[in-house]
Parts: sequence; structure tokens; C-alpha cells
Amino acid sequence: MPGCSDEGVLKTALDTLDNGLDVLHIELPHVHAVSIALLVRAGPRYETPRTNGLSHLVEHLLFRGTTRHPSSLDFHTAVEALGGEINGQTQRDAITIHLTVPPVHAAAGLGLLAEVCTQPLMGGLSVERNVVIEEILDTCASDGTDLDIDSISRRLLWDGHPMAMPVAGEVEGVERFTTHQCRRWFEETFVARNAVLVVAGPTDRAATLADAARAFATMPRGFAMDEPAPPAPIDRPAIHVQPTDDAQVTALLTYPAIPEAHPDFTALLLLRRILDDGFSARLRQAICEQRGLAYSLGVSVDAYRDVGALDLEVTCAPKKLIRAVERMLITLRALIHTPVEPAELARAKTRHLADLEFSLDAPTELCSWYGGAALLGLDVDYELRRRELEAVTPEDLLRLARLVFDPDRALLTLVGPVEDDQARRLELLMGRPYESTFWFESDAEDEDEAPPTLELAG
Repeated sequence: MPGCSDEGVLKTALDTLDNGLDVLHIELPHVHAVSIALLVRAGPRYETPRTNGLSHLVEHLLFRGTTRHPSSLDFHTAVEALGGEINGQTQRDAITIHLTVPPVHAAAGLGLLAEVCTQPLMGGLSVERNVVIEEILDTCASDGTDLDIDSISRRLLWDGHPMAMPVAGEVEGVERFTTHQCRRWFEETFVARNAVLVVAGPTDRAATLADAARAFATMPRGFAMDEPAPPAPIDRPAIHVQPTDDAQVTALLTYPAIPEAHPDFTALLLLRRILDDGFSARLRQAICEQRGLAYSLGVSVDAYRDVGALDLEVTCAPKKLIRAVERMLITLRALIHTPVEPAELARAKTRHLADLEFSLDAPTELCSWYGGAALLGLDVDYELRRRELEAVTPEDLLRLARLVFDPDRALLTLVGPVEDDQARRLELLMGRPYESTFWFESDAEDEDEAPPTLELAG
């Protein structure tokens, strides 16, 4: 394993303000930007079917003006006058409000971020409602059918749990929310004990702490959101189809996986790299480079503190669907039966370490990584991840592959022009009963021959 220079080692410090807000300082004297982020527990995990999408809508409303800068134009003009950028993101378990400025404007940037997070006017609901609805419809068919394969897969994998709900919610819910509801949700979530403030860049810890104490002095102490129990994967037939008349079909093969807090999580990240990390990776070679079955392919880990999933996604011509899924399964089977060669593992480790070192020059990325870990109580940092990386062996990967890539736990979601006979062949490939595939919708001309429609609980 290549060594890491002393100048690249991170220095971090966690302090707590008088109101209970945790402030994480990451010292990066070599970079030329300061990234500031406030992370709060929110998102579908903390919502109900009636409030689903409320966190995402509140995130949008935060940027519509503050007490000091009463319009969206006023506020964004102030940010851009510093040479800065501000944005927000809602995930299944958190909202992140993030701002980046030149180091000379670090204190002013911290003040503007605090305005958004403590003094928003929460106006412009009609405008932001329309924006969010457009965002939702962007992944829908003309009749409103959800075509977002990730959203469909999570509904299936975690059905009945809040984590299964879409981040942006449904159109009907967004249309129903009121300014009063948004204001109450903001007041419940944007409180000190439910948040973490992260500052990364060439800044002094003591000065940063003093600036943060002034900027966030009015943030109420509040309480941390109660976290629901983790979802349990649903035992259901493994193949689900959302037919469309597109020219290509997307296949998402999903396996329940270990959470981020699991001691083998770094090994899971290496497994992902073995499958898809550069042109030499196994899945890219098997599907794209050697057979030309697809151009678009990806493997990703969707991990949270106590639950996770590993996704293999490919988009191809309908006539290549069966061969592409077959190659996926064959590639995974090899990982279950044969240890990864030391040279291949060393290459994956080297690339992973390279990405870790690249992150030392990316304060925005470090804010998200360290802030997310601090918010959820995870013991994760650069040095720990590096030590875990060095310790992973071929035997570790073999054991983990046998745990994760259990054929009985695989879930295949298809969006595109899929034929009935293709579904039958996929059932054989995956060892599923004949005609066990569920179809969300069918464009079959004869309704009597249409496959059954799956109705989800909740």
C-alpha cells in the first residue's frame, strides 16, 4: 500500500456550543476554499405517509429569503458577492445546507449559512411547490407513473418502512402542504441537538468556534429526532417490471447489504470496486468491454447507519437484456466461489486510497463525509478508513460476497420494454418460480392476458 504523507493527515476537532450544537472543525491549511455545512436529521426516515416530502420542500423554502435578506434575490446576491456558492440536499435520513467561499470570507459565509438555517422567512411556497412538482414529474411518464428505478427498487426493498418513501414525496402530498406545516417542520428539525455544523478549510479552530457561536446563537436547543427501527427486507418475488415504450431497458439488481456502521463496510466498498471501478473492473469487462452488451453500467452502495443495499445497474437494448443480466449473475457467482487474486485486490485498494487522498483536497466532500458520520454517531474518519482498507484480505471479500450475494435475496427491477417471454427466462436465471414476475403496469392489448399488478402496502 502506498504511504500517506504527513502533510495529508487530517486534524479534526469536535466542540459543542452552549445551545448544544456540535461544531466539527477540519483543518485543511493547503486548500484555497472554506466549506461550511449544517446537517440535520430529516428526510423520509423521520416522516410519515402524510408528511412524506415535507423535508425536501422545507429545504427548498430555506433559500427564499431571510430576516436580513428578505428575498431570494437579496440572499443569493449576498452569497455571490462573496464569491460563494450555496446549495441544499435532502437524503433519506438528512438535510444538508452547504456553502463554499474563499478563505477570506469564511466568517461572512458562516453568517449567511446561519441566516438560512435560523432566520428563513419560509415564503414563496407556491413557487417552490411548482419547482418540486416539476422535479418529481421529471422521472414520471406522461400519465404520472413513476419511472425512477431507484425509487421503485427502494419501495420494494423496504416496503412498509419510512425509508421506502421517495425523498421528494408524491405530487398530491406536495400540493397539500401549507406554509404553517413547513414552518412547524423547520422548527422541529433545525434545532441544535438535531444538527451538526462542519467547517473544513484553512481556518483557525478557535476563531471558527467563536464565529459559529455568534452566528448560531439564536438556534434553539431542541431535541434530536427519534430514529425508527431499521427496515427489514421484504420477502417477495424477485422480479418486478415497469413496462415503458422506450428504446432501452434498465435493469437494477439489488442485494440487501451491511450498513455503514458494520465492521466489514470497507470490505464492501472494495467489493464494489472489484465489480465496477475503471475499465479493468470485472463487471465492466464482462458486459461492456468484452461483449458490447451495454454502454451505461454502474455499481453503487446505498448505505446508512443501520441498513444498506448494493445495486448493480445496466441499461441496454431490449434484445440484450437476458445476456446482460446473465453476465451480472455469473460475475457475482465467481466472487462467491473463488477468492479475489492478491494483485486485483491490491489494485482496488490503491484506487480506493487514491480517492481517499483526493478527498483531502475537497473540503466539500469532507464536510459531507465527516458531517454525516458525526450526525449519525458513526466512528468514521480518514485514518480509520485507511487502516481498515489495509487490513482487508481476499478471504474477507469471499466471506462478505457469500453473505451479500445470496441468490435468494436478490431483487431485480426492470423499467423499459420487457416482453413476457423475457420475464420467464429471467425467472429461470434467478431460480424463481414460473410466472412469479410482478408487473406494475401492462400495455398488453388483451386485458385478460395482462400480468398481475402489484399493490404495495402503505
